[in-house]
Formats: sequence, C-alpha cells, structure tokens
Amino acid sequence: MAMHFKDLPSLAFRDAQRNTIRYCKQDSGRVDDRVYSDYKCKDYCPDVFRRIQELRNIDRSDYMMSIRSDLTLREILSAGKDTRVIPVSTDDRLVIGIVPKSEKKVMLRVLPSYCFHLEMNRDSLLSILYGIHYMKPIGGPKVYFSVYSRVIPSDANIFRVFDLKGSWKGRKINKPRAKENIILKDMDFGFRFYLDPLIQEKLLGQIKHDCEFLEAQGIMDYSLLIGIALPPQNKDSVDSRSSYSEVTSSCHSPMNSNDSRNSNVQNTGYGDSSPVNSVDSRSFDSDRISSCSSEEVEGTQSIYSDISKELDSSKFRLGVGMPARTIRSKLIKAGHVPSTRSAGGLECADVVLYFSIVDIFQNYNLAKRLEHAYKSIKYDSKSIVTVNPKAYASRFQEFMSLVFHVDC
Repeated sequence: MAMHFKDLPSLAFRDAQRNTIRYCKQDSGRVDDRVYSDYKCKDYCPDVFRRIQELRNIDRSDYMMSIRSDLTLREILSAGKDTRVIPVSTDDRLVIGIVPKSEKKVMLRVLPSYCFHLEMNRDSLLSILYGIHYMKPIGGPKVYFSVYSRVIPSDANIFRVFDLKGSWKGRKINKPRAKENIILKDMDFGFRFYLDPLIQEKLLGQIKHDCEFLEAQGIMDYSLLIGIALPPQNKDSVDSRSSYSEVTSSCHSPMNSNDSRNSNVQNTGYGDSSPVNSVDSRSFDSDRISSCSSEEVEGTQSIYSDISKELDSSKFRLGVGMPARTIRSKLIKAGHVPSTRSAGGLECADVVLYFSIVDIFQNYNLAKRLEHAYKSIKYDSKSIVTVNPKAYASRFQEFMSLVFHVDC
C-alpha cells in the first residue's frame, strides 16, 4: 500500500494524544496492581504513524492493543530507564525500545524527513519506526518508548548475528563461548556474501541512499544488524542445536548503541520471547562446508533467477529472507576499513540473510564530538565509531561493498 504524507497537515507531525488507562486492582493478574492502577499515556503523531503502519499491513487497533497488553506494560515499567529492546509478545512483527527523552526529541525532529524518505524509497533498509509513546503510572516515573519492526523473524534458522558498523576499535567480543548466542561485531566477522548481480547493485544503491539521508540528518553510530540463517532444506542435516531464550535487551537499541551494551542475541529483541531454533556453531564450521560443486552453483543461480524476476514486485524486499552464497574469510585492514579475504579454498555454503540498518536516531551531538576528540588522541580517528556523519556514512558504505559481492 502506497504511503502519502503530503496530504497530512504539518500539525500532524506535532500532534499528540493523551489518555489514561485504568486497571482493576482486585485482579491479581493485572500489571503492578498492588502499586498502580492508573497509567497516563501519550501517543506522538498518531496520524503519521498510522500511515507508516499501513505500509506493513499493521492494523492500528491491533497495534495499540499489543503495546498496551498487561505483559507489555509490565516489561516497559520494569525496564525503567534501562535502554533495552523488549519483544511484543502479542505481535511477532514488533519490538519496543526504551528511549531517553533526548532521543525522543531527535526522533520527532527527523520524523517528517524520515517519512518522506520511506515514501520515496520503498526498499529502504532503515528500520521501520511504528510509533513513539510514553507511559507514566500514577506515582511512578515517566517512560518513553518507541516501537520498531523486528529484523530477524522468530522462526528463522539462525546461525550467527552480527552488528556491523565498519569500524574496528573496540568492535570485538572477548572470548565468546562456542555455544553462546551472542551478537558479534565487526572484528568477529569473517564472511563474504555473493549475490545476484542485479540484487547486489540494488542493495548497495539503497545503502547509499539511506546513508545520504542519515548524513543529511546529522545521524551516525548506526549499524547493519544481520542474521545469517541456513536454508529450510538444510535444517535436517544439522547435528546439534541450541535455543534462544527470552529476548529482553538491546542490540537494535534505537536509543543507545554504545559498544558497552549487552551483546547477547537472547537479549536483542530481534529474536522472540519463545524459544527459537538456532544452529549450533559446530554445524557450520569450515570443515563442514563442502566445496562448491558446479551443481550447487547452478542451483544457487536458479534461485537468483527466480528472485531477479521479483525485483520489481511487491513480494521482494531487500534484507528479508535473501538467499546468498557465503564464503568464510579472514579479516584484514585495507586502508581504514576492515576488509575480508578468502580463508583459503573455495569453501562455501548457501545461506539466507535477514538485515536492516538500525540505531538510526543517534545524533552527532556535543557528547559524541567530545568522545571523538578524546579517542582521536589515543587511536586512529578513522578506526573509532564516533566520527562525524559524513565520514561515518562513507566508511559504512565502503565496508558494505566489502561484505556484499557479485556472484558471477
């Protein structure tokens, strides 16, 4: 469904609706019924977000019921000011991010341009913002939160999840255990993905458009959150599995992408609050990746051919269940961007990719400028995360061009 924001009055981008939710105290199943009974709520720009929700066929009434369910309210209030992501248990497509007031202001400032960008870029990789709200129990603290699209579906056969920024200083998980479902970073990344030429060109072109938008808005510190899954036909061949447990904390963290945040996949809000099958790392070790035969390459090309036919259809979406061929690589540093090179031999595997650009409301404010100045004294200024939006966008695009290649 096409979105049209031009016919919305400018007031719609400044509007807010306030209401009060009341829960019955004698119902022991209600949220914090022994302490609170009334909650003051505020929904920012409801008409604007209703249009965005229509884009992904999300019914406004169902949306409001989901974010105000007892379980969701309990999670929001228990989080307090802890900037983390909470899965919406009643809707597998949504995650909630607790945000500080300062970031809420950035979201509202950028919202008109963000909506125009989505309208002009149907294939945008930017995470979809479905709403901005606050909730305040009577006698309790005010909590601001935003609602986003879930990047990695709960039923995906996930093998690895990476948070990629294109920098390398401090971008490594220290001694991850083999069976830990954690979100890895740039210096843990050792893959190259090969895509159909048309898809690869379209993908890098869209990343360029999205980065230009973020640069124009003074945004930096964003990431490509990418989940690598095995194709469905390979599930039965996996000899060991582990499960993701309840997802409660931030990787997407629309509000806080500091490298010190929790890096556990179980806590990203991109998995699910119920167990999800995750392939054990041993099932994807290099000695289990067979060399690509001509038949396998031909089979992959057949898949690419089918997808290429859908490039201009509503069925195809960049970053949603995209098939690719992957080759393990070793990380090296080419210039100022971590690069990849073959780990030796043509060992490859077919995978399915889920990804989106997340953390898209980090402003290059005074705190970030001071952090950049301080770290630049100690380290190469181009190796650290906190650089100005122009330099960040350029580095991010260069790194993505090293990750996604043309499969000839």
